[in-house]
Amino acid sequence: MNLKLEYIILIILALMFYFYSLKDDLVKKKNKKFVRENLKVGSKIMTESKIIGEVVEFNKADCLIISGNEEKNSYLLLETDSIEKILEI
Repeated sequence: MNLKLEYIILIILALMFYFYSLKDDLVKKKNKKFVRENLKVGSKIMTESKIIGEVVEFNKADCLIISGNEEKNSYLLLETDSIEKILEI
């Protein structure tokens, strides 16, 4: 009897781990798809490394952003896949 209970607990834990890891992956894929579809020039974005900037120009693979304030600007060329989210469209 104890052996069956241990197997049931092990199966439940394995299923919980699978669904939680799968759910995180699905959320990330959905977010990447949203970014690809809604990215345009002038959008404020945040990268995976938490750099905030505004899109100056982009194509499917690369994205040029400007970051900083009015006195000191930095232009950064990064991959479009490294954009975590769009802050303002």
